[in-house]
Amino acid sequence: MAVGLRVRNQDSGQLQIASGYTNLQLVKSGTLNTGTFSGGSTAGSPPFASWAPRGYLSTTRGTTDLHVIRYINDNPQFITGFSIVNSVSRFSGVSNCWIFAADNAPQKTLEYYTFSGLTTNPTGPVGLKMRDENGSVFYDSRRKGLRVLQVVTLPASFTGSIYELGQFFPGTKIGVAVPSPRFYYNSVSQDRCSAFADGIHMTSDNRIFISRQNTFSQTLITNTFPIGSATTSPQPANIFIVDLTEMPLNFTA
Repeated sequence: MAVGLRVRNQDSGQLQIASGYTNLQLVKSGTLNTGTFSGGSTAGSPPFASWAPRGYLSTTRGTTDLHVIRYINDNPQFITGFSIVNSVSRFSGVSNCWIFAADNAPQKTLEYYTFSGLTTNPTGPVGLKMRDENGSVFYDSRRKGLRVLQVVTLPASFTGSIYELGQFFPGTKIGVAVPSPRFYYNSVSQDRCSAFADGIHMTSDNRIFISRQNTFSQTLITNTFPIGSATTSPQPANIFIVDLTEMPLNFTA
């Protein structure tokens, strides 16, 4: 097959723009007020389930969106992080994405940037546009593509309620994506259990911390749950540090 224009990274030599190479692109962005998040429960007495304060982010069907979050609190504590939880209906195939964050954390403005593999037709003045041999556009500079600055492996375990991963790209506006959230199970007695997820904490000088954030709890009238703790998803897991410098807020593709 004839080769057209290809763009490679000058350092690594990896292809960045070429026919057949696609990138997730920004389709939506905005803010959530974590002060309006609320928890709840299914009933007032066992058996019942309860959930921590959370806000609704998106619904997708048949596709998977990647959500990048920027949520800044400069005094990292157990309550100042966020967790992403997806739930998929086994009947409809619809995936609902929730953001768990304490409603009483000092900072209550959470920015989200949703990236998708679905191709949309951008509007406005045309910059660089590239087509394949069939005339289909495979690159358009007006699209806001996902730019991952670094992939960080999360520790399998850590001591204390919150653990610092490090400082990343000071002076750059960054966000964090959690492509494969880990979940944790804990039961102190056989009639009740709690579920936790990786909690991510960010400061304005780009320090990032991790914790385990409570999401759901369940209490039964029978001794069903094994006592103890376990991780219910693969180890280790990664987060993406994403460049948000040119990503507009309150955007819809």
